[in-house]
Amino acid sequence: MPINLTKSVLHSQNHQDPHADYCRNRLTPMQLLDDPCYNFNRATFDGGKTIDNNRMPTNREVTGMYLKIGVDGGGSKTEIVTLNQANQVLHCLHKPASNYHVVGAEQAVRYIIEGIRDILQGETLEGIGISLAGIDTAEDWEIMADGLRRGLTVLTQETKVLCQEVPVVLENDAFGALMSVRGEFSGNVLAAGTGVVALGVNPNGEVFRVGGWGHLIGDQGSGYDIGRKALAAAMASFDGYGPKSRLEITLPKHLGLAKVPDLSYWLYRSTRSNKEVAALVPAIAETARLGDFVSLRLLEESGHDLGLLTKALLRKTRGSAVGLVGGISHIWELLEPSFLATVLDEFPALQILTPSYSPSVGAALLSRINQVRHIVF
Repeated sequence: MPINLTKSVLHSQNHQDPHADYCRNRLTPMQLLDDPCYNFNRATFDGGKTIDNNRMPTNREVTGMYLKIGVDGGGSKTEIVTLNQANQVLHCLHKPASNYHVVGAEQAVRYIIEGIRDILQGETLEGIGISLAGIDTAEDWEIMADGLRRGLTVLTQETKVLCQEVPVVLENDAFGALMSVRGEFSGNVLAAGTGVVALGVNPNGEVFRVGGWGHLIGDQGSGYDIGRKALAAAMASFDGYGPKSRLEITLPKHLGLAKVPDLSYWLYRSTRSNKEVAALVPAIAETARLGDFVSLRLLEESGHDLGLLTKALLRKTRGSAVGLVGGISHIWELLEPSFLATVLDEFPALQILTPSYSPSVGAALLSRINQVRHIVF
């Protein structure tokens, strides 16, 4: 059933999005997995003037523009951008996590409103698009919509920027990912980082979602899934009830641990996050490149699982192309063979598309889409 909203293979590992050294910071392997600004080019103004990474554009440079705001929020950080009418990035900033399941609704709303306040410079708003991890049920949406409605009302009073008089969209972060592929509310996207979800729109405009059910009953093929399986494989190798693997050497070394049994203590700490488990993926990929059979098999399984997810979505949307978004794309050469072997038998004309925009820009572009959920004031 579609989601009720109430309202030849192509892939380039060197593809660069037009928006982003502007947002880029030095990244740890954990941040690299899900960072939406990774490997993106610097944004420019009309006329080709490059934005200096070390300063914000002046009011004079953006005078008279109607701006869209995009918010892409997850379990580790929130990215907020403003776009001009040509959909070029003018400002970009980061705030802490805004997945309310991680930080609570009050904190999530506060970070988003603070970010919007910080990025506004008195310009005229055209719309606000907010795409957040954790908006999975109608109850999730109502909780965050209620908090954001109150926060934007106060922000309007403080700044005199009429947030209440423009479209304000609130959706799951997969919607921002979908819009990031081509800037259109159409097609399909596979968003695979710490978790994984696939979202698509069929020719009739119906929206379908596959996956995204969390690490206990879903997320097969995700960064977390790969990391957890690698930890299990390292322990099995160490104990001798599984095939021998270099993972029992590389994983403890990567984490700065003295011995293999320390992996279990590391994993079971009460503060350990799924994202930290997913951050093991670069070390696992490097072990696979050294020829470790177990690591290669884990990544082959991941590609197969992502292929099954993609096939399920394409059957619903009757599509033949899918955008690839998220940190898994950075090790795609290791997953692609098994992914294609899984998908091409049923969809031989499949195209894999690299995104044209970052997810935060995709969120901003959501503000002009009617078929998604709007916060009503």
